Amino acid sequence: MTLLKIITEPAIIIITLFFIFFLLNVLVNYSKTEKNLKSVYLFLQGFNKKEIPYRFKQLDEYMESNSYTATAWNDLKKTIIYPEKLYSASQNSDQKPAIYLTVDSSYFLNEETLIYTKINHKFIQVMPTLLTGLGPFFTFLKMAIAFTAVNFSYNMAENSLNGLISNIQMAALCSVFAVGYSLLFMFTEKILYNRKCKKYNLLIQKEFVRLFDICTSEQFLLDLVKESKTQNSSNEKVLKTMPEDFAKAVAKSINEITTPYLENILYSLNKINEKMGKSGGNDVVDKLF
Repeated sequence: MTLLKIITEPAIIIITLFFIFFLLNVLVNYSKTEKNLKSVYLFLQGFNKKEIPYRFKQLDEYMESNSYTATAWNDLKKTIIYPEKLYSASQNSDQKPAIYLTVDSSYFLNEETLIYTKINHKFIQVMPTLLTGLGPFFTFLKMAIAFTAVNFSYNMAENSLNGLISNIQMAALCSVFAVGYSLLFMFTEKILYNRKCKKYNLLIQKEFVRLFDICTSEQFLLDLVKESKTQNSSNEKVLKTMPEDFAKAVAKSINEITTPYLENILYSLNKINEKMGKSGGNDVVDKLF
């Protein structure tokens, strides 16, 4: 049995074509995923933690425009909080704007959301099984055909047995090629996945860790309670000083506005009284006072 006869066997050619098709399918999908995830990674590298509060809109628009990150990003945005809403800037002059996550970014930006949903992961996982299954299929098919061609007549028995053995050998080689292609596919697929997809998925997660600090839900509630107590204390002080401040404001108003005004009225009435006395008119003002 020559090598040329083996590689030109129709069953082996079919198994080889399936192997090439599966491998090309994986290569195309992984290359497309690598291109998109790499662009996201390079974009995130252009940010630093201090710029995030001021360039958040730019980040938001880019992540939503990328089909690979849009869904996961929209879910991640729901976990974002702004600490300036929790702390009083007037009481803490060192407080700077920042954005916090309440959940680790890897919960949303992971292999499942960024890779598996984009590459038809379930079908790729089935490919080695399909290749392995082609082996027994063509093996038994080849053997069935070989047995139908056996002729045990006196003149043809020897040639039939030689042909049967040759066909059984070829049938066994179908399984060998199928299992070999399956193992080679799994090995190649894992290498391509790690280098093209998983690599950039991990890099994106590291960038989010670099750009965003995490504030857990418990810490968020604790800060909210602290801020509430601080505001209650401030309000209590204001309410305590309000009557005293009000009394001071009323006294100041009387001393500075009302008293001078009344003095001016009395002074004017006295002047009118003097003029009327000189003119001999009825002293109406004297009767009033």
